Amino acid sequence: MPWTYDSYPTSMKNLTTEVRRKAIDIANALLGDGYEDGRAIAIATAQAEKWAKRRDKQIAKKNTGGTTGQAVTPESEKGDGETIHVVSDPDGTGWIATQGQKRIAQGQEKADVVNKAQEKAKAQKTELCIHNEQGKVAEEEDYS
Repeated sequence: MPWTYDSYPTSMKNLTTEVRRKAIDIANALLGDGYEDGRAIAIATAQAEKWAKRRDKQIAKKNTGGTTGQAVTPESEKGDGETIHVVSDPDGTGWIATQGQKRIAQGQEKADVVNKAQEKAKAQKTELCIHNEQGKVAEEEDYS
């Protein structure tokens, strides 16, 4: 489903307005290319974050202690149950694990990235979605 600036994935709520709009635009383009929702969100968020870093822009809304150009640690990274996704790297160099807008693991071997993502999901008592190369969810694990 295409997203708008007013209706977007929950995982983008902590992004600044400018970065969130960039992520929404990228995600919608990926959907248009046939990507699955979860993969489009993960790729778009990672790419929007890179875009913001290259321009020295604030990525996440400020909590206490945040600084411009640096991601603020949102509550989702502290284990509030936000799902972890393992998807193929958009650069085509392997696999990545993302949680919200944060890349939590990456590597050439899918099994290595899945293992790291499982450890994090178990520690946070959250869900893990493992996608295939086409972006479809191939496996779901619930550690809550």
